[in-house]
Amino acid sequence: MWRPRCAKALVLIRVKQCSIGGVRHVCGGLAPLSAIENLLYFASMSALLYLLFMALGVAILVKASDLFTDAAVEVARTFRIPEIVVGATLVSLATTLPEFAVSFTAAVKGKAALLSGDEAAWLGRVGMAVGNAVGSTICNVGLILGLCALLSPMVVEQRSFRRNGGSLLVIALVFGAMSILFPHGSLWVGVVMLTGLFAYFTSAIHHALNAVPLEKMLAPKGTAPLKLALLFAAGAIGVIAGSQLVVVFAEKLARLMGVPELIIALTLVALGTSMPELVVSLAAIVKKQRGLSMGNIIGANILNLAWVIGACSLVTPLPLTNQTRFFDIPVTLALSALLLIFGISGKRLARREGAVLLAIYIGYLAMQFAVFGRTDS
Repeated sequence: MWRPRCAKALVLIRVKQCSIGGVRHVCGGLAPLSAIENLLYFASMSALLYLLFMALGVAILVKASDLFTDAAVEVARTFRIPEIVVGATLVSLATTLPEFAVSFTAAVKGKAALLSGDEAAWLGRVGMAVGNAVGSTICNVGLILGLCALLSPMVVEQRSFRRNGGSLLVIALVFGAMSILFPHGSLWVGVVMLTGLFAYFTSAIHHALNAVPLEKMLAPKGTAPLKLALLFAAGAIGVIAGSQLVVVFAEKLARLMGVPELIIALTLVALGTSMPELVVSLAAIVKKQRGLSMGNIIGANILNLAWVIGACSLVTPLPLTNQTRFFDIPVTLALSALLLIFGISGKRLARREGAVLLAIYIGYLAMQFAVFGRTDS
């Protein structure tokens, strides 16, 4: 959008007014708007444009998530794979791509800043990479799963849930241990986290293969494989594209309104990159595919910690702030442990347990604003 270079180049005008006897009258002629008024005008137009693009992103997300959920459910039915396994692998891999793209890009830019000697820029960008991954993990359990449980209590298939929920807690504990052993970041963090991811996927595929005879899995019935692949690809691309629209223009809107970058990273970026998980999970709830919603969140969190953090650590060391080590990671561990306890103890995720998860997330956000919300904190 074109903007005037200086106050002398103003193009917007208003009717010139004067005061006669304390009453304002139109005196004829036109007067230029002040610089402040022009800035407000252009800011309001920019804000409207950003909101329109955000709305477009949400619309794309809604439609794409519908296609994606249908395709994922058809995969489970066609190959007789448990829904939670599908959610923890295929669905989670695609819906975690926004987190990966944002964090990996930040890590690459941080590496370039470090090589150029700009340590401040490096710290800011790697902080964005870590904050996006950890913040999305907290958002997925606290906000998304808590909200889904409030809308519709989830019956938990115990065998798959224990395996996948336990894997999430182990990955979170490993990441916590890495934060203590390597607070300034290390290549070994990437090696260990990606090794954990490989072990998780190997186990998931092994259990899926053992769930049904191989000959039945190689002779699918129902939707044609090509159509299924096209549905899956279209849904995945739409989910990623829509989420990027929301994230990019939400960030632009926040900056336009003067919101600190720290708040952007902790709220808009983390929430925006988690929107695919939110929309896919809500769509799965509406379609009565609650196992898919649970598996999607668990798998996405494993990928956030193992894939996103692991890959970024291979690009550049990821130094962790005291806030991340002593606040964000403990909250991640607490939510992962509570999810496992709730799912095992009652064999379902009830509304009151969803309320607990959601309350923790709200409290987490409140602490971020109250304690860490200043740029000098």
